[in-house]
Order: sequence, then C-alpha cells, then structure tokens
Amino acid sequence: MFCKAVLSKVFDFISAHGLVEPNDTILIGLSGGPDSVFLATLLSQYINEINANLVCCHVNHGLRGEAARRDEEFVKRFAAERGMPFMLKCVDVASHRKEHHLSPEEAARQLRLDALEEAGKELGVKKIALGHTADDALETFLLNLLRGTGRKGLSGIQPKRDNIIRPLLSIRRKEIIRYLKENDISYRIDATNWQCDFTRNFIRHELVPLIEKKLKRNVKSNILQLISIIDSEEELLARMTNKLFTESCVVSHDGITLRRAEFRNMDPALQRRLIVRCFAEAAKGGHGLNFREIEAIRKAAVGRTSGVTFSHCGVRFLIGAEVILIAGGKSERTGAAGEMTLHTSDEVTFRDRYRIRTKVLRKINGDIEDRDRAYFDLAKLVLPLTLRSKRNGDKFIPFGMEHEKKVKELFIDQKVPFWERDTIPVISDAKGIIWVAGVRRGASAKVEENTERILKIEKRDLG
Repeated sequence: MFCKAVLSKVFDFISAHGLVEPNDTILIGLSGGPDSVFLATLLSQYINEINANLVCCHVNHGLRGEAARRDEEFVKRFAAERGMPFMLKCVDVASHRKEHHLSPEEAARQLRLDALEEAGKELGVKKIALGHTADDALETFLLNLLRGTGRKGLSGIQPKRDNIIRPLLSIRRKEIIRYLKENDISYRIDATNWQCDFTRNFIRHELVPLIEKKLKRNVKSNILQLISIIDSEEELLARMTNKLFTESCVVSHDGITLRRAEFRNMDPALQRRLIVRCFAEAAKGGHGLNFREIEAIRKAAVGRTSGVTFSHCGVRFLIGAEVILIAGGKSERTGAAGEMTLHTSDEVTFRDRYRIRTKVLRKINGDIEDRDRAYFDLAKLVLPLTLRSKRNGDKFIPFGMEHEKKVKELFIDQKVPFWERDTIPVISDAKGIIWVAGVRRGASAKVEENTERILKIEKRDLG
C-alpha cells in the first residue's frame, strides 16, 4: 500500500507539471545513491505507459578513489540489469575548484551538470532527469536563506527548468529509503554525505535536527509549506515583472532603455525586480546581481544625479538625465571616431550607427523642422566639410543665437544621454561647426531668398 501511494504521488506530480511526454528520451543522472536509483526505477515503470526511452549517465568526480570506482561498477551493473543504455563521464572537480575558487559542492555541481548536458547532446537527448527530493528543496531554501538570497532563491528548486526535470520533488528522502528497502533494491551511500564541513551536509545532519530538537516540532513540513507559498507568490510577481518589462522597457540593438520618471513611480520592490530582469535580458545568462549591487543601481536611478555608470559581468547600467540604458557586451559608445571628409554629394556611414547623406538642391524639398535634416547656403560654406565626433572644448553659435555655446552645454540643455554624446555626428566647414546632427543647426550659411544652391544634409539611424 505504501509503495503504491509513493509511486502514485510521483506519477501525479510528473503529470501535473508535464515533465514526461510520449516518445521522450530521458537522460537520468545516476549517481548510485538512493534518490537516483529510485528515480531510475520509477521512470523505468512510468515510461512503459507512454512509450518513452531512458538512458543513464554516471559522473565520476575524481575525488574518492576506490569508492568512486565501486560506485561506477554499481551503476553500470544497475543499468545493464534493467536494459538501460549507459554512459560514463569523468570530471576533475579538484582542478576546477582551484581554478575558479569554488567550494567542493559548487565545483562538483557545475561540472556534473556540464557533463550531463554534454552527454545529452552526444546522445541527442532533450531532457535530463535529476533525483532532487523535497528534502533537497528544503536544504536549498535554508542554504539560500543563510546566503541572503531574494524571494526567487527562496521559492525552491523548480520541477522543470530548460531541459532539466526533477520528478521527485513531491516526496521525502525517508519515503524513498523505505520504498527501496521494502522492494529490496540496492543503492550506494557516498561517505562524504556525512562530512559536515560541507555546508549542505551541515544543514542536513546538524542544523535541521537541532532546530527540531529544540523546538520539538517538525520544521521540515512547515518550511516545505512556506516554500510552496513563496513559489506561488514568486510566479505572480514574475508575471507582474514581465508585464512591467514589456510595457516600460524598449529593447533595441543598443540595449534596453527605460525612462527614469517612469521608474521612479514604481514600488521599490518592483524596481529591484525590474533591474534584475533587465540585467538577465542583457547578460544572456551568467552570474546575477547581489542585493548590494541592485540597491546601488536602484538608488542611483531614483536619485537626481546623472552620468552614472554601473558595470557587472559585461552589462552596463548607464543612468542619464531622463533615460536609463542597460547594455550588454563591449561598449561601442566611447572614444572619438576619426575625422572624415564629407563631399557635397555623398553618402557615408558614421560609427556604424548613422547614415549621413548630402545633396545639392535648387530649393528646399523637405520639412525644415525635422531635426535629422538641415539646409545650408552652399556658397556661404568654406569647403571642405568634415564629419567627426565631438571634441573637448567644441563651441559654435547655434541657429537663432548670437553668442557661442559649448557643445557639451548644448547636450546637457537638450538632455542628450551622456552615452550618446560621442556617437552624435558633428559636421564642420573650414570656419567651424555648422551642425550637431540631430541636435542643433549652427547659425552659419543660412538659406535665404536669393540662395541659388542649397546643401541638404540628412542623418538617419541605421538601427
């Protein structure tokens, strides 16, 4: 009765979360421990109902010498007895740990997942099944709580993430042990699971038992209930954050832009989540932001200072006067571009961002209010024209004014984001700047009624 109830609980969980589908081929991470042995046993029964296939992969971490070799022999025999294809992967946890300054647990976890992913690709398998249980979810909750994680880290291990499935999250480890014993199914025990210098093992064997002893209650059930509550709330908040991202953020080849005024009006909790969401979008994976980094970005964004840049793992948060830009990859916005000659009938690309066109006309043939278009009396210009980025100390007399103004001050007045300023084309004749393209025309070479030849200059965004 007990064994049937356990299997039914897991089968219902698999069905509810859509973890296994007809004709699936599933790679099982088979360590030889009770959880993975139970997983392989259970799936071998379940897949017969839906015509799926199983493959087993064992990862030798290169840490336990003869004991690891015996584990390897055990899983090979286990797979052979059940007619399951078997693959072995060997990794060097010690070297990986030293090179990347990781804990033994984290180094082993990273290499194990990498090895399973590699095996899956070699075998053409789309799903990898891991034997995490409700106890693992509880231990991860406490581990992340002690690390100071956010709500997402407390929401538990997910049943499905990308190609990873975890069919056993609905049952406890003690249920698995009882099932295996009642069915006389052998498994291996890793002696390092009892070494409490490993953080997770300390939580499992010392912290949780101590809490239960002191409080005289089953804290595991209470924490698992809390994880379930947090998980459902996290789903709701994630949907709210995604909706906010869609409505408030503009994604382009430059990155992600967000108006500061709109960001300031958001609740601080949603501000933090949106920062994390934008970072994830720009980073395309990799390490995330910690709370201190998130809060530093948030406070700068809601403050009044501009011209601030935060960089982390190749992602930059650039906070302008009115707009925040979140850009991934290397910056293409810094440094001066070389100067080039601009002919009176020409079409050139500037900094791989703009197309600059020039043409001589007899009369104005477009909207003179368009900031990306300017008209000049060709006879009043002193050729040649040059095209370049701004320089320190650049000055000119803007159209409609009588006195010189620094280009830097013009950018500030016009609220041009600081990261855009080096990319804006500056066009000059031999006397000085005639147009800060897209921002302000100069006062020189004004078109009048007696103008015979008009030089039209246009700036168009390539993106």
